[in-house]
Amino acid sequence: MEEDKVMFKGNQKSSEANEKNIKNTFIAKEIEVNGNFKGEGSVQVEGTLHGDILVTSVVIGEHGTINGTITATNVIVNGKLNGSIFCDSLEVMSNGNVSNDIQVKELLISGKVEGKIEAKEKITIDTRGQVNANIMKSKNILVNGTFKGKVTASQLLEIGNKGSVQGDITVKNIKTHEGGKLLGSMHTYLEEATELFTKITDN
Repeated sequence: MEEDKVMFKGNQKSSEANEKNIKNTFIAKEIEVNGNFKGEGSVQVEGTLHGDILVTSVVIGEHGTINGTITATNVIVNGKLNGSIFCDSLEVMSNGNVSNDIQVKELLISGKVEGKIEAKEKITIDTRGQVNANIMKSKNILVNGTFKGKVTASQLLEIGNKGSVQGDITVKNIKTHEGGKLLGSMHTYLEEATELFTKITDN
């Protein structure tokens, strides 16, 4: 397995990162890199990266920070991401912090997330997860942690016994376990009515 290790002295910045196809790149702790990464491999960041990433897999370690946009298939965040993210599968671990737009298929949150969140299939906020969102949308949403903001679940919003949801809530179906907390305004999700209204206004 090929691996490019970006190893510079602490606090020293690299020149523009190579945008050629990459295999596997590792940015070590206390290393700061400016530039974009593009290819079919993976990028693991334990230091700081200023730039956008377009690869297959991205891991932001506990001490890692990325300031830029990530486009990938699978992403794990246990550090900090200041930027938008577009991927199939995203896991925000307990030390993870993401702020900006998130567009994914499936999302698991154990850390802190702020911004706009959209997942095609499912969002899970576990007991350690903390979310403050302008809007959070998905078919199925399970909350075992805390959520504040605007949430839309086109199929099911489920609040676990340790879960808390506060804000503007639009759902098709809702299930609240004993101990779960729900506070805010409630609306019924009506997909057909929404589509009909859109067609009428377009004509």
